This record gives sequence, structure tokens and C-alpha cells, in this order.
Amino acid sequence: MSFIRSNVHTHTLFCDGLDTMEDMIISAVKNNYDTLGFSFHSYVCFDTDNCIKSYPSYIEEYKRLKVLYENEINLLNGVELDLFGEKPDNYDFIIGSVHYFNEGGKFYSVDYSRKDFKKTVDSVFNGNVYKAIEAYYLEVEYMINNLKPDIIGHFDLITRFNKNNDFFDENSYEYKKILEKTLLNIPDYKTAEINLGRFIKGEGDIYPSQNLLSMLNEKHFKFMLSLDAHRKEVFSFDFKEIIKRLKQSNIKSLCCYKGNNLVDFEI
Repeated sequence: MSFIRSNVHTHTLFCDGLDTMEDMIISAVKNNYDTLGFSFHSYVCFDTDNCIKSYPSYIEEYKRLKVLYENEINLLNGVELDLFGEKPDNYDFIIGSVHYFNEGGKFYSVDYSRKDFKKTVDSVFNGNVYKAIEAYYLEVEYMINNLKPDIIGHFDLITRFNKNNDFFDENSYEYKKILEKTLLNIPDYKTAEINLGRFIKGEGDIYPSQNLLSMLNEKHFKFMLSLDAHRKEVFSFDFKEIIKRLKQSNIKSLCCYKGNNLVDFEI
């Protein structure tokens, strides 16, 4: 849709993305975006394959491209800050996320692979997926209250491999009680992304789920559409069907960055 020409959840070859910063910019400009925010994965010493490779090199390239494309698109320097990641000194915005379980000082990925997730549930949580879910949302709660991010990233990433309720029933009493407890312990009026990464790849639905989206809406959350872009092709995504779904879910407005400002708009 014409008013959605902003994305600030963007990864490149500097972390786990598949394209260069400049290729992402060119694709965004081609698809009439007016604002593009880069959000590299913050450095974590235990998962160096997926986090920022070289922060000085990243900043140097960002500054070069911001000048080069200043008349075509507004660029923002953000970070997807993991609960266990290092916060950079300078940034325009923070997306706060949880990607790992921390159990006894050992870290286990929430979203690396389906096989890996099952192994973690079986070996770390003794096969009790609801214990894993509870541990995840305790970390989400801590992240929101302590990192105080501008945007909450993929709120329910714990559902990454739960297509068709393969690991647990998202409508179950147990899962709903964990969500309710989490929401009681975080502030109202925060901003959460509606993350389309999994949906665009055809690997599942949006984050947050329909039920969680409704619960967050009742807490007066703001919502921001997010491509969670890892490759340049996603900037051609058509938002019409997603907007239709959100309207049906009683979401009346969204927010996005226009330049350096976070603005609201009705849908």
C-alpha cells in the first residue's frame, strides 16, 4: 500500500542477511520506500556466525551509503539487540529480541532449526515444551522491562517451528496462562512489530499470532509492520492482504518511521 514505504528490520551480509547493504537500499528505492533502517544482530560471543561480523566496517559502510543515497531514501542506523547481546554506542532505534534460552549459563537457540529446538526441549527441559515456553517468556518480560527497546521484535518467536501446532497447542489453557502472566508484567502502550519474515517465506504465520495480537491490542500496544528483511527481493511484498487481516482483527492504526520520526497512521 502506498503509505507503507518504511522498513527498519533489515539484515545484510554484516550479520545473517544474504545481500549487501547497498543491494538492500537499491531494492528499497526501486520499490518506492522512503525510509530504510538497518538492524544488525547485536554481538553475542556464543553465536558469532549470526551476529554482527565487524561493527567498524558496518558503520563505515553505513555512513558512506547514507551520503550516497541521501536524495533517494532516508537511512537509519538501528540494532536488533538481543537480551544477551552487546549494545552499540550509537543507534537511531533498538529492536529488542530474544533468540536464546539461557539455562545455567549455557545458551540454546530458540529459532536455529526445528531439529535443534526439539533437541533443546528434550535435553534441557526434559521434554516439557511448556517449561521451555515459560523460560522464553520470562526472558521476553525481562528484555522489555530492562532493555526498554523502541520496538519489540517477533514477540512470540517461540512459535517459530510450531506450524500446525506441531510442538504445542497455541489455543491451550497452559499457553494462554503463560501469555497472560507475561502481559501482566510488562507496561502498556509499547510498540511491537508485526513480523512478516516467516509468513513471506511460506513457513508459517505472522508474529505475533492472532490471539497474542488481540491481547496486545487490549494493552493499547502500537504495531509496526516489519519485513524482517534478509534478502533484497522482499521489498516488493504487497501488504494488502495483511492490512485486510489486521482490520478484521480490530487493529485500527499502525506506526512506522518516516525519516527519524515514528508516526501513526490509520488503516
